[in-house]
Amino acid sequence: MSVLIDTLAAQRGLVAAGIEPAQADAIVGAFAHTGEQVATKADIQRLETEITGVKTEIAGVKTQVAVLETKLGAKIDSKISAAANRLLAALVAVGGLLYAALRIF
Repeated sequence: MSVLIDTLAAQRGLVAAGIEPAQADAIVGAFAHTGEQVATKADIQRLETEITGVKTEIAGVKTQVAVLETKLGAKIDSKISAAANRLLAALVAVGGLLYAALRIF
């Protein structure tokens, strides 16, 4: 959004304040050509609203990540427990085979 400036009134105000007319023209010209480079209050409010929305989305993503971390941790624990049980069963079986082999010989 462009900011409108009354260049003639601004130039006259500067001259009335004791600035040379050529300098006043240059100053007013510089401000008049800022155009889209100046943020208005509405621009800032729009950005604040967008930032609030982004923060809300980030909070939602953080919550989803926390839920996934919990699920993944539980799944990993379950897999480790199952692997440990299989390993224990294999050790018991090997122990049984060794015992049987020792009894035969």
